[in-house]
Amino acid sequence: MRKYAKLVLASLFLFSMSIMAQEQTPRANGQQTESRPGGRQQMSAKDRAESTAKDLGLTDEVKAQVQALYEKNDEAFAKFRSETSRESPDFREKFKALRDAQDADLKKIIGEEKFEALQKIRAERRKMRNN
Repeated sequence: MRKYAKLVLASLFLFSMSIMAQEQTPRANGQQTESRPGGRQQMSAKDRAESTAKDLGLTDEVKAQVQALYEKNDEAFAKFRSETSRESPDFREKFKALRDAQDADLKKIIGEEKFEALQKIRAERRKMRNN
């Protein structure tokens, strides 16, 4: 009887561990994420700035400027998403205009050469994500 009780307890323990493991979704690189509508997650402005700085070899001063830009734009994008419906006919155009404005500001901060390198990195990541 004790043998069966131990077997049942061990089975319940293993079963509960597998359920807990499925509920957790840790990031492979350990970066924090922010939840967005639609279930998608986005890296925080600080993490994105650190990633950009690492990829492009930016100084701490430039990284701080990039982080400030990302934080400012996160607020603008959040406001845009709350005020504009995705079904709106001009949603894409307005979103693209916001993105282009962010890219223009980013280009001023990091310079033309590093911005081009960032565009290549973005294209590679987009390609990998779509495969």
